[in-house]
Amino acid sequence: MQWGEALAVRNFLSNALSATSFRRSSAVQVGPIGLDVALEAVHLVQLERSGENAPVVRARASVDIGGSRRELLEQPQRFRSLVRKALDSDRFYGNKAVLAMPSGMFRTVSINYQVAGGEKNEAAAIVRIMKDRLDGDLGNYVLDYMPVRGRSKSDERLALVAVSEREPVVNYLELARKAGLDVSALEIGPLAISRLARAMSGESDSANTLVINSGRRASYLTLISGNDLLFDQEVAVGEQSLIQHICETLDMPEETARQLVVRTGVQSTGNSDVVSDAIDESGLFNTLSEILKPQFLKLVEEIKRAFLYAASETRGRGVTRVYLLGSIARWPGSDQLLSSLTGSEVSKIPDPLSLFPASDKAARADASGSAPEIAVATGLALRGITDRG
Repeated sequence: MQWGEALAVRNFLSNALSATSFRRSSAVQVGPIGLDVALEAVHLVQLERSGENAPVVRARASVDIGGSRRELLEQPQRFRSLVRKALDSDRFYGNKAVLAMPSGMFRTVSINYQVAGGEKNEAAAIVRIMKDRLDGDLGNYVLDYMPVRGRSKSDERLALVAVSEREPVVNYLELARKAGLDVSALEIGPLAISRLARAMSGESDSANTLVINSGRRASYLTLISGNDLLFDQEVAVGEQSLIQHICETLDMPEETARQLVVRTGVQSTGNSDVVSDAIDESGLFNTLSEILKPQFLKLVEEIKRAFLYAASETRGRGVTRVYLLGSIARWPGSDQLLSSLTGSEVSKIPDPLSLFPASDKAARADASGSAPEIAVATGLALRGITDRG
């Protein structure tokens, strides 16, 4: 494989290494290990399926980095030790893996391009555009592109292009190899999230779906139309900044504020029980809601822009499904608060793995609680084990 040949192979980052990433048998298919090196932890997920049954969780692990991600990626022995610790913690099978590109290692851009009359090679057309967008020799970059089908305006087409410098990609793959992983595919996070969104909806129509994946330091908006990824955007609103705002307003320690919002929630869920009624009567819901609403509105502003973008690129079709994943999804009432602020129904999934039952509940009875940040790893694990890849 010539890493320097930009767009020499279609969908380079997601398909370049191998199209086969799981063990087949007449009884069970074991999918690849989805591995995501996030800012604060390394997340691993592996699924399996029997016959035509839905996938189930075979193994999962989340291991704290105990430092910065940048330092971890520069220390092969430490990385290998951490991966080995994660693999030994559950029933992971084999070493076939699908890796997510760390968020700081790539960027995505939307481009409009034209394909000349007799030209069928979209890659060549995109290369011509990207030559003018990038500094230096195009051979120093690794590119992947995702055409946005069915949204052509006359002879003009739209594509989302992922761009990464060549050297960091090669170094990352070498790091994984030294850790004992057989990397069968390398993907960007938005692709994994879009695959997870399709699994959540269980539909193959052309509906527009927005996924809000909230993390500790930031949130990510991923817009999908059918099987097409329209865009992925980082928004500087995360769990940490919201907790900090509560601390400053109510003058309380961070841990106290975190426990308060997780137990109390940010808006009444409508449940009628003694505890909920007491909290509602105390006015605590309203207090937290008013404190956090200005911060949530920063996120809502970007969500509404995504709605407008979806309509402009899909001939007026609006966003029909909105999912909330990640840290903020654990907060009671966070979906209702976003629903009221956006005017659209928001459905939350605190733990993406709850979509799939455990393959051995007895063996996993003592597994750790939900890990909402495991969304990307779950989407990676779905690669090759679902009909649409």
